[in-house]
Amino acid sequence: MKHFFTLFSTLLFLTSISAQPQNGEPIYNRDYANSVIYFSVEQASEATTTVELLNLRNKELTAVPKGINQFSNLKFLNLMKNSLTTIDVEIFECNELKELNLRQNKILELPKEVGQLKELEILNASKNQFKTLPAEISNLQKIKLIHLVQTKLTALPEEMGKLKTLNTLDIDQNKLSTFPNSFKKLKSLRLLAASQNQFSEFPESICKLKKLETINLDKNQIIVLSSNVKKLKGLITLSLSDNNIQILPKELSKLKNIQLLNLANNQLTALPEDLSNWTSLKTLILIGNKLSQQEQKRITTALPNTDIRF
Repeated sequence: MKHFFTLFSTLLFLTSISAQPQNGEPIYNRDYANSVIYFSVEQASEATTTVELLNLRNKELTAVPKGINQFSNLKFLNLMKNSLTTIDVEIFECNELKELNLRQNKILELPKEVGQLKELEILNASKNQFKTLPAEISNLQKIKLIHLVQTKLTALPEEMGKLKTLNTLDIDQNKLSTFPNSFKKLKSLRLLAASQNQFSEFPESICKLKKLETINLDKNQIIVLSSNVKKLKGLITLSLSDNNIQILPKELSKLKNIQLLNLANNQLTALPEDLSNWTSLKTLILIGNKLSQQEQKRITTALPNTDIRF
């Protein structure tokens, strides 16, 4: 049963991150409809038109092919599912690059030259082997989406707080226990996924982010939930399943826009006394806690329009 509801909550979370945000603006927008996709450097070199898209996915590459920097108008580069351990700095001479996919390689270090990609909007470097990020990542002043799932990150640089346009950060399955204090400056951040890390407290540095709509901190070691969570006034989805939370702050009930709240598999014996503000709450997952029958009845009575899973 526990595994079922973990899967259920994951599906709900994935639904939330694929949906349009409340303001109607997409998180990011790829506009490559009129461009030709090339599947090798050699093929692209023979092109008679401007090369904008280069897909080198799953080519069994152990090194980045030479000559990529000749494509000065390149906007999309996919190097996913190869065997790269290093990244040739030639890539970072492609000044018009908007999307770079390095997922599922064996890269040991993200070079500082990544900061040269001033037009970059999407960076996917998930499933690699680097433990840190270069401070120069702060130079990506147009970045909107960063995927760093299942690398070996133990810390993030303070300089990440300078990413004013970042709206999606996916850092699931790492070894993080805290965020830099500078995260409070990520004013455009709308989605934060940090499940399966090593957080023991709800990160205080994100509590001032009024545009944040979705937070996933499932499968950490969180014991304490900050009372400053009340400041996350735009929050729609909050998933905290499989932690060690025993008591919820009363301030949690001030989240008037919350629609999905997943607290499955914690150590809760009660919810905050006043639940009257949760009028927008559609789904509340409480499976795997220590709620008495009396407390379950109180919650059900207080939230008659909410789908509650005990």
